Amino acid sequence: MVSPAIGTRIQQAREELGITQQELAAKLGCTQAALSNYELGKRRLYIANLERIASALGKPLGYFTEPAADEDDTRDWARYPHR
Repeated sequence: MVSPAIGTRIQQAREELGITQQELAAKLGCTQAALSNYELGKRRLYIANLERIASALGKPLGYFTEPAADEDDTRDWARYPHR
């Protein structure tokens, strides 16, 4: 999956912990460039990798995959205007 929203959540969680991309990448066994591309939503992120990221950041998987309570989910309204 390629998702800028998930990438933003990864970046937010990483910054909450006060760690750099380089530090998180080392924990994950990937390059800093790969992690940067995940955060920017430019690289495909498989669920297994997202699970590893969630674990490394101490977050449940749903933190990355479910919309936040304060997010306006306008995507569904645009896709399904008949609601």
